[in-house]
Amino acid sequence: MTEYRWQALARLDGMSASRVGGGSLRLVTVCLSDDGAGELSDEHGRRVAPAPPVVTHLRPSEARELAFCLLELAALAEQRSELTR
Repeated sequence: MTEYRWQALARLDGMSASRVGGGSLRLVTVCLSDDGAGELSDEHGRRVAPAPPVVTHLRPSEARELAFCLLELAALAEQRSELTR
């Protein structure tokens, strides 16, 4: 199942994971939500409630890998958009 969200945010909000041998690793929080979407409607124009937010906490290495992947996909999407103009 695919669901869409209007807004994506990433932040450091104090979440951490314990490290083997002591210490902790700060996590990056990623939140996908419908904040700022305004009134949402379905394919028939009926008003619908916003979907609940989706939140996950990523290790710095996972956040970096996701960021690089998103950058590559954004560049590819821009290139393909230019071709369809």
